[in-house]
Amino acid sequence: MDMAEKLKFICRKRKQKTSEDVTLINTDRMPYYNSAMISLYASGESVLQPGYSSRPQHMVYWALEYICEGEFLVIRGENRYRLAAGDVLIMYPGFRYTKENPGNSRVRKKEIMLNNSPLISILCNRSDLNGREMLRCSDPAAVEAYFDRIRELVVRSEEDGNSGQILQNTIFALFTEIIAQCGSASVYTSFDDQLKQLDVFQPDLTLERMAEHFKVGKRTLNRMFNRQLNCSPFQYLISARMKYATQLLRSNTLSIKNVAEECGYNHPSFFIAEFKKYFRKTPLEYRRDLGIFDDASLKALAGWGRKRKSGTGKKR
Repeated sequence: MDMAEKLKFICRKRKQKTSEDVTLINTDRMPYYNSAMISLYASGESVLQPGYSSRPQHMVYWALEYICEGEFLVIRGENRYRLAAGDVLIMYPGFRYTKENPGNSRVRKKEIMLNNSPLISILCNRSDLNGREMLRCSDPAAVEAYFDRIRELVVRSEEDGNSGQILQNTIFALFTEIIAQCGSASVYTSFDDQLKQLDVFQPDLTLERMAEHFKVGKRTLNRMFNRQLNCSPFQYLISARMKYATQLLRSNTLSIKNVAEECGYNHPSFFIAEFKKYFRKTPLEYRRDLGIFDDASLKALAGWGRKRKSGTGKKR
């Protein structure tokens, strides 16, 4: 995307019985859907009235939501998150959820939706945000200021030819602010503290090394994971790697070999076998089913020798 090119957004307003929103949507979003660079799809503000309940939703983009006032529930299978003013909800591609406002007060929130850039995946998976779907901000005003700044840049984007690059920089700064606040947050348990410091993408991560990281024996480690997460350590490891892989596979800048390396696999063939066991399809079939790549792109990205582009992650 040429940053000298002016961005164009359209305004969509919706009002329903228990909700309303005003969203500015990028008219050029699809060409940069899986770009290596950060691209803003939409910036919006919404209100959820008491009694609001959404239908099941499936995220296609990355999204951040900042809650300005009120409380509501985000339901993810058996997990229920109660979000309140000052909280941030992080939703990744493939995130499935429903929302409810069971209280007596309205909820007001601000949100941005972003493309499937591998840079965003790296920011969220290789930082203190790893494994986090919500965050209680230690400095809510600083985070909200970034949401407001992004919306301000969107509003004036057609008049300012430099707004595209400034917008990218501001979104990146928002992520770094959230990461910094996540690192200083005191809402985690001891298990959570250790879990977020575990690099699940390091090659040859064994049960012994995980036990050493948590400073417990292997049996105790298994009990900890089953008690806290209802899964074994290796089930957690595979789940985290597979979630990360699906995010990276949406990018047109990484070959399957690159994705395997980024997710901690020294041998792409083992990654492909693990992916197929987990999703019942190969990474190539997964990419084809997304419907966002043409045949030529699929063929190129299936290659083993395509070099990683700079800025998409460190080599292993």
